[in-house]
Amino acid sequence: MPVTGSARSGACAVLALCLGGCTGPSDPTEQLAVQSSARFELVSGVLGTGCGSLDCHGQVGRSLRIYSQAGLRLDPEAFPSLDGGTVSSAEIEANYRAVIALEPEVLALVLRDHGENPERLTLVRKGRGSESHKGGAAIAVGSASDRCILSWLSSALDETACTDGAMIPQRAVTP
Repeated sequence: MPVTGSARSGACAVLALCLGGCTGPSDPTEQLAVQSSARFELVSGVLGTGCGSLDCHGQVGRSLRIYSQAGLRLDPEAFPSLDGGTVSSAEIEANYRAVIALEPEVLALVLRDHGENPERLTLVRKGRGSESHKGGAAIAVGSASDRCILSWLSSALDETACTDGAMIPQRAVTP
């Protein structure tokens, strides 16, 4: 039986609706109540120090990719530096997007609950080492880095903890 023009038009309309309904938001912050990136710079510093080395999350193939002054850089002209390099605003924004894209729905729930039960987030569990993590416990429970991340999740950023947590540990120099 031949398909009429009106049947073909109807089928095309249904197909267009189906395909149009399959697209999600291009920006994870569009439909979820996640933190603004405005106060993320200090948290990014903590993640860069604790997780952003070239042998950890500071490499291209990672699902959580962290840019840092001592690790992976967005700008191919910027080299990793342990003494004085800065992280660009584009790198901080990329780190923010990497964090919120990991588990956006769970993150939104933790934020809605003002940071209660942060262990719902893989970022927290793996960082603390309470879930299997190749890098082990990168962030000790109760440390400045831990307090920084938890304060960001509770919308009460502890700037002192973040500044302290972002410090690159100095190795002892032996004479």
